[in-house]
Amino acid sequence: MNNYSRFYRLYTQHLRKYYEISQQNLAKSIGIPNSSLSKIEAGKQEMDEKTFKKVIFFFEKIDKDFRFSFDPNLVEEVDSWIRKSVYSFLMKTYDLIIFEIKEIVNDLKYIHSFAYFHIRILKALYDNLVDINCMNEIKELLNTGYFQDNYHLAVLYDLYGVSVYSMDKNVLKSQTEALHTALGYCHTKDTENLRGLILYHLTMNKKISGDFASSLDYFEECENCLQKAGAYRRLMHAKLNKGNIYAELHLYILAEKIYQELETSHSQIDERNIRPKIYISYSWCSLMQEKYKNALFQAKKAKEFGSKFPDIYIIFAYANYKLDDFVASKQAITKFRNQFSSNLRVDFIDRFFVLLEKVMDGQKIPDHLIKDILKNLPDFRDVELEIVLYPFLTKYYQSNKEFEKASMIQDQWIQYLRLSIC
Repeated sequence: MNNYSRFYRLYTQHLRKYYEISQQNLAKSIGIPNSSLSKIEAGKQEMDEKTFKKVIFFFEKIDKDFRFSFDPNLVEEVDSWIRKSVYSFLMKTYDLIIFEIKEIVNDLKYIHSFAYFHIRILKALYDNLVDINCMNEIKELLNTGYFQDNYHLAVLYDLYGVSVYSMDKNVLKSQTEALHTALGYCHTKDTENLRGLILYHLTMNKKISGDFASSLDYFEECENCLQKAGAYRRLMHAKLNKGNIYAELHLYILAEKIYQELETSHSQIDERNIRPKIYISYSWCSLMQEKYKNALFQAKKAKEFGSKFPDIYIIFAYANYKLDDFVASKQAITKFRNQFSSNLRVDFIDRFFVLLEKVMDGQKIPDHLIKDILKNLPDFRDVELEIVLYPFLTKYYQSNKEFEKASMIQDQWIQYLRLSIC
């Protein structure tokens, strides 16, 4: 049910700020004291429908393109699309409705209506689906205090938790807190299915943060919720994430068991995108165990099924290097450079390839190159280059009889392994 009094107050404040009208000028134009408008915007006094219509009339006069719809049914229309979008997000079928959502969020009929705050949620959902940072938009929407029911608050806090991909510890911490808050609102039948999606996002957040061990605490409930909701596509991705975390914790047998189960069961569910991800994960798990031939075998299968993930070339380059096939290693590096345009992640991976090339060519690696890549490791934790970089540098320093530097790298390696298991 719409809370019109709250809407009048918050929408008036939105219009005044959007058109850069002072409280004094607006109050004068609608025939109320400035102190009354100030109290209304502060939530200390209610606005009635008659006064709100005067506000609308004022803004329609100063902007000929602004026309407000008083049709209350528009709220239900947009709200139904919010629920459809969340359901599609849960089921991983949003590609079927994403173009319809785009049309709705750009339709002035909904924007200039009682559905204004609902359309902002739908817009945030759309932005999230197309990888647009919507963190500030969600924060602003939460700060309005317009939504006070469990469902919309759960959606908003969940969106905040996945609104931007960041490796910044402070951002990740705030996102974790938001996801826990979202879970707190999921205790009604209305939010039952949403709980599985939030738990899925929480496990992903923990993985990005490097908090591998504690993420396992959420998987059982997450999988149960997704199973109950019939979200089998999302469930497969949840199981893959669990396998990847087992690999991070060096529980390789458990990880490989999950990869093998997913490889045989994926055909039962129409989820083509997961197959290359399974092979990439299996390949990386093999690389971590120094099973270089199997790592290459799985990486090739990932490529066959359409993987365009840049990190896969770390496997091709490093595994071939460890198998003393320098020609194949260099070919992989060349393909990587030809295939991917420069960006922060690609450039970071390429720095490692520069080190690898110098060793294969029998050249000494300048200290500044090693310092640079070690300095940037924390910013690219999700690349997980530590697994190959630390042993690579240790062997390099040992071969040059620089044992003190080799010992320093080994200490960093041990510290990394210790933190990943904790």
